[in-house]
Amino acid sequence: MTPHHFEETIRFLAAHYSPISLETFLEAREGRSLPKRPVLVTFDDAYASIVERAVPICRRYGVPAIFFVTAAFVGNFDLALDNLVCFVANQQGFAPIQAAALDVVGQLCPQFPNLRSVAHDFVPQLSLEQRAQFKQALADRARIRPGELASQAKLYLTTAQLRALAGLGVEIGNHTYSHARCRVLQGTDLDQEIGQNQKLLERVTGRRVRAFSVPYGTKTDLTPEVVNYLRRSGHDAAFLVDSLPNNHSTDIYALYRVSLDSTSDADAFSKLEILPRLRAMRDTVIPRHNVVSAPLKHGGQV
Repeated sequence: MTPHHFEETIRFLAAHYSPISLETFLEAREGRSLPKRPVLVTFDDAYASIVERAVPICRRYGVPAIFFVTAAFVGNFDLALDNLVCFVANQQGFAPIQAAALDVVGQLCPQFPNLRSVAHDFVPQLSLEQRAQFKQALADRARIRPGELASQAKLYLTTAQLRALAGLGVEIGNHTYSHARCRVLQGTDLDQEIGQNQKLLERVTGRRVRAFSVPYGTKTDLTPEVVNYLRRSGHDAAFLVDSLPNNHSTDIYALYRVSLDSTSDADAFSKLEILPRLRAMRDTVIPRHNVVSAPLKHGGQV
């Protein structure tokens, strides 16, 4: 999404909706009234472009936001698996990816005709240990040092930028430590990915981290174990994507968001108002079962 199209989308939201903060939303769940057509703007991952480009635009239009951060990549000491996979595919094709997957799972390895197949069919099934093995195998096969690449690319925000966000109308939320698939998290995995990330972010920002965004945003990843852990660890809300509408009865630990990559006001209106309602009607007639959506991209959601 270009900065121009992002600004046009924020301008549209500020003009036709009532942008609210997480605090306002949580207070409304306790009985306070919301303004007309409330909208909550959120961002995922740890990309520096959110701080350098998106946040100044939000501030220009008086729009608060939540930034759900993966602390493992703050400071550009390591590269996220999704970014590494995309980089290797763009530079060297799928041969190193296929070979690395074979190193980890042997003959059970599927064929990867495209990036979608890696994200949908392979990575979601890996345990945390296998995921780390796949990342290392991919780096070895492609002869890449992820830490050096991250330092050169500077994709992610710095610790100083993260600390400064608290004073810029941006609340920091939890997005797991390493952008892990939550469906595989059990036992100490939950502490490693959710609890550790929460504590690290609170230590840097000096603020309570009270909201969680599910990496890849699907209900399949929001297991009962994950929800119970979020409740016990002091998270007040959890966000999916799924592009469905929310109402007063929506579970606060399974809130929907709409991914926006709009290029016009009409497009933004359609994605916010029309398509979510059509999907809700469709799901009422034809219930979905374990539908997984995990595009290798990043952006903002509302």
